[in-house]
Amino acid sequence: MNKKIKEISEVIEAYLAELIDRDYYRGTIKDYTRGCRAIQKWWDKNDLKEFNEENAARFCDEVIGTRYLTPTLTSEQKKRLRVVRMLLSVYHNEDFENYTPPVEKNLKTELGEVFSKYIEWCTLSLKLAPNTLDTHKRVAFKYDTFLNEKGLHFEKVSTSNFEDFIACQSKSNRMRFKAVLRNIYRFLHNSEITKGDLSTLILKEPHIHQGSKLPTTYTEEEIKKLLLSVDRSTAGGKRDYLILLLAAEYGMRASDIRSLSLKHIDWETNTISFNQQKTDIPISYPLIPSVGNAIIDYLKHGRPPEGDAVIIVRHDSKRKGAQLTSSGIYSIVESAFRATNIVNWKEKKHGPHSLRHSFASNLLKRGTGYYVISMAMGHSCSETTKAYLQIDFERLRKCSLPIPDLHSLYYNNIGKEVRNEQAYL
Repeated sequence: MNKKIKEISEVIEAYLAELIDRDYYRGTIKDYTRGCRAIQKWWDKNDLKEFNEENAARFCDEVIGTRYLTPTLTSEQKKRLRVVRMLLSVYHNEDFENYTPPVEKNLKTELGEVFSKYIEWCTLSLKLAPNTLDTHKRVAFKYDTFLNEKGLHFEKVSTSNFEDFIACQSKSNRMRFKAVLRNIYRFLHNSEITKGDLSTLILKEPHIHQGSKLPTTYTEEEIKKLLLSVDRSTAGGKRDYLILLLAAEYGMRASDIRSLSLKHIDWETNTISFNQQKTDIPISYPLIPSVGNAIIDYLKHGRPPEGDAVIIVRHDSKRKGAQLTSSGIYSIVESAFRATNIVNWKEKKHGPHSLRHSFASNLLKRGTGYYVISMAMGHSCSETTKAYLQIDFERLRKCSLPIPDLHSLYYNNIGKEVRNEQAYL
């Protein structure tokens, strides 16, 4: 687009054409088209024709209630906001912005003055992983928002205040939130920032047994079908095939797939070795021909020459060469499942971790030993691997005991009495 488009209808038309050119999934285009219709309807209702930043901001304020991504927005509001930002990028003749930048999460109460020290302590002393630190930051932000809304100081809180805050969180998050808050307040006490140890005021969350959950798995035939569904004639297809192959053949986590680089590959010994992102535990895989060939094919004929020092990168023009996110890898795997249309895939989990579960379960079916599977999965504790034993139905059947024949005269007589009573009735 050389000249700036001003009419709302023209901007929408150019935007939808761009989505099609970028080979967006039909369902995504359908969602964004619905968002465009809502925007067009609002424009018509307000007798507006020109699309510009002023009118776009007005739409966001009046319809969505904000111009920024906030935790309180519904999924539909987030989509509307994303569409507006993408339309603005098209309007400015720029590579449109896929993601709405979130509101910067600054702590507004006095807690913000000491929280950076807490994060530094978690990083240096506890050596928490980046993902874990992000969880602590999210909890602190929500807690700080609660304190700010209630007009509370972090040193002057009670058990009821903690319980009020926790009650606003989902049941699945409550134990985690309390654990983080206890950690924060223990640090504040040990650092002599608070006079007393306020972590003792945080009540223990009652444990609710949620029952046993079987991991989602797919058969070897379904995995083959998934791999064959990828169009490897395109650069993106070569990348997506490599991602699926690493998850299916090695059971790699998404965090390890996105971080894989050439320094992890020894072509002379045909091995892939690295420290796992989640546990920092070293793991080594044999470089099998299918994976080695897929890596070479992608590097030579698919991967953009520029970008981060990792093998698998983004291909869209604005972020070309940038490292993929774990959620990006999830989307790629999900798209492959959608294209393959494996039976009941929507009812089952269909991200990269489902391929990790399938890797373990298929090893079990081949008769691979428990210890070998634990090593292949890179588990820090062999107990973790026990979850995969629940799905080995064939081995469980071999453990079943036959029901013995009944030889007791007492129970035989009871059976006769019951039959006689039924006949009498």
